[in-house]
Amino acid sequence: MIATPLDTKNRRSQSVTKQTFWILRGAPLPNQEAHSFPLASFPFRLGRSRNSDIIINSPVVSSRHCEFLENGGLLFLRDCGSTNGTFVNGKRITHDTLIAEGDLVEVGETFFRILTAKADSETQKTEPVLGKTACFELTDDSRGPRSLQMLLREGTLLPCFQAIHCLQTGSTRGYEFLARTAYPGIETAGRLFDQARRAGQEVELSLKCREQAMAFSETLELNVPIFLNTHPSEALLNTVVPQMRRLRSQYPNQMIVLEIHEAAITEPALIRELRAMLAEIKVRLAFDDFGRGQARIRELICAPSDYIKFDAALIQDLQGISREQFRFFRSIIAGIRNEGAVTVAEGVENEEMADVCREVGFDYVQGYLFSRPTLLTVKA
Repeated sequence: MIATPLDTKNRRSQSVTKQTFWILRGAPLPNQEAHSFPLASFPFRLGRSRNSDIIINSPVVSSRHCEFLENGGLLFLRDCGSTNGTFVNGKRITHDTLIAEGDLVEVGETFFRILTAKADSETQKTEPVLGKTACFELTDDSRGPRSLQMLLREGTLLPCFQAIHCLQTGSTRGYEFLARTAYPGIETAGRLFDQARRAGQEVELSLKCREQAMAFSETLELNVPIFLNTHPSEALLNTVVPQMRRLRSQYPNQMIVLEIHEAAITEPALIRELRAMLAEIKVRLAFDDFGRGQARIRELICAPSDYIKFDAALIQDLQGISREQFRFFRSIIAGIRNEGAVTVAEGVENEEMADVCREVGFDYVQGYLFSRPTLLTVKA
């Protein structure tokens, strides 16, 4: 498949001021260099036809696939009845769609990022100089959007888990699934969810993570719970719970714990309903990153959970607080445990932190001191 920049015609009319020029930046294949394609005349057409402004020789691209239009200084993209569709930020378009700088446009297997440049009509130069012969190195950042779409369509995450340990015995009491991939530009959870945020696909990605975590969990012990994460943008009752019901039916014997971010527990009534619905399918609930944001003791009382995972930054702070503050925090932990919740200290990286956790009275710990994220060996 080759994408070819053609000579552009009918340049914009000259002006004494600088004008905005739209630019497509992309690479035909993942291992090829990215090129820039100025949108110098409209309509600006993409497709297999030799009359296209960008020719994409691919069996999954239609002869006249899509075209860019400009109206009042705004850029729009129109699908021209293509067989396989045109996508913007991972979503198929069905009508003329407003395009903004930074958007990702997908035509067949080719991806383009929308950029802008200022053109000075007096010098007829662009700032920066981006022409039909310009080439750029395809960095991980430019690969990221393509990698995300490949992952969401037919890709696979890596079977990465980190163990949760009993503080007193060191025995394994759980496995948390961590989002990792082998795709360039989205190898870590931070990069992966950042690309998903840009594409507006955080929920789709989060659903995929839980699906694959449960598939990988068949390699692990049945009597050790699997901790699955949620994303703050997900609708807990309408999106997450239906998926958990499906997963429970698929994996009836696996112990499951659903983690929700501490910001979500500021709605006690919602959390009580969520916990009741999860209990019906024998899924436990955990509050994640507790202590990072606005969650308060009131929410712990009004909306209890089965596990409370305390944020790593809070655990680090415990090493520098006064004895009075320390005793107060220890009383909070004791109260939580008396209510039946299991307390987990996250980010325990050294013996000093572990000693503090023992003195406070935590039940479980998670962190590099005890075990690092590990890739499992799964059956092909």
